[in-house]
Amino acid sequence: MRRTASTPAAQAEPAREVRLISKAEVCDKVGKTFPTVWLWMRQGKFPQARDLGGRPAWVESEIDAWIAALPVREYKAANNTVAA
Repeated sequence: MRRTASTPAAQAEPAREVRLISKAEVCDKVGKTFPTVWLWMRQGKFPQARDLGGRPAWVESEIDAWIAALPVREYKAANNTVAA
């Protein structure tokens, strides 16, 4: 039997909303200028843009995943001992 969108299994799957964000939104999200973002894309260090009618656009979830995968910065532990 072929499943269609009206079958219970298809209705149980949540719809995934894909949001495309602009160059300005990407730069604002990552706190870098577009030349830096462009360089990272060329180096394979950043998600690739999609072509949206001649303008670049990024899938927001890919940018969010890239941010989440950044290493956590480690700091020196605070020395709570009092000098004698």
